[in-house]
Amino acid sequence: MNDTHHQLDKLFVTARAVPTDTSRIEFGFETRLLARIRAIKEDEFPWLAVTRRLLPIFAAIVVALGTWHFAESGADDTDLYAAVTAHSDEALLYAALTGE
Repeated sequence: MNDTHHQLDKLFVTARAVPTDTSRIEFGFETRLLARIRAIKEDEFPWLAVTRRLLPIFAAIVVALGTWHFAESGADDTDLYAAVTAHSDEALLYAALTGE
């Protein structure tokens, strides 16, 4: 057993002493990597990238329109609940029953 262990250690030392040739693996690594990244990006839906870039602009437009609407609407529509329920059937029934 000890002799087998000694032979195995000798084989490992010999294997470590021989330099490994990685030139085949290294050849064109960057090209292969970039090709794989491009293939992954091409699989994505192209509108998704456009949407991600335009999302802040659309959000700013929505905020600006909301601000403009509430600034132009006057003092009567400051109550959001009243503005939302102003023309609903329940609000009209409530107003008719309570006399408001």
